[in-house]
Amino acid sequence: MNKLMVVGIGNYILQDEGVGVHAINRLMEMDLPDGVELVDGGTHSYDLVDFFCQAENLIIIDAMQAGGEPGTMYRAPLEELGLRPQENCTSLHEMHFIEAVKMVNMMGHYPKIIVYGIEPEVIDWGMELTPRIEEKLPRLTELVAEEIRALMAE
Repeated sequence: MNKLMVVGIGNYILQDEGVGVHAINRLMEMDLPDGVELVDGGTHSYDLVDFFCQAENLIIIDAMQAGGEPGTMYRAPLEELGLRPQENCTSLHEMHFIEAVKMVNMMGHYPKIIVYGIEPEVIDWGMELTPRIEEKLPRLTELVAEEIRALMAE
């Protein structure tokens, strides 16, 4: 069986920016198949390199500013998003998950990556999601749980 890892990314103290971490917390309360690893990736993108090397399949959950209405949910394979690493990344503090993916690929590991995103409403100081995003969180986590079950059934 291929190892499946679900990683929630985001800054928990910047309201909707932390939606990935909130989603992981909700998924931890759900009945998921054995063999699924849930990871609070927070804002530590460099640490993600080790996690990404351990999985054949990855599901990433993050806030995604794509121009839609707040609360709009997105799902796409990573390669279809057109994300590119920053060329002038000079500090580990500037590193995002796409740079971690590039490093993993440079080490010869190419996990299959699906990204779930949700359009944030507010990115500002605060530990609570905005009501609009909080309202969408159960549907987001259910979609991810369905993806998990489908991948584990393969």
